[in-house]
Amino acid sequence: MNNSNVISLPASVHYTPEQALQSAAQVAGLQDVLIVGYDADGCLLVRSSRMTRADALFLLAKAKLWALDD
Repeated sequence: MNNSNVISLPASVHYTPEQALQSAAQVAGLQDVLIVGYDADGCLLVRSSRMTRADALFLLAKAKLWALDD
């Protein structure tokens, strides 16, 4: 089967955490990642790669602008 015409659709509000992480892991060339979520007890969970808290805050600010864009 030729997969050259297969595209990845944007994230879905119906994704499980595992599906969302798997979808992100398929993106080639990610330089850094920031994962924010809640665990089974409702506690905030934050994980990142090679970034300071200041860098994470900057990335979150950019994500907020993306989310507010229509």
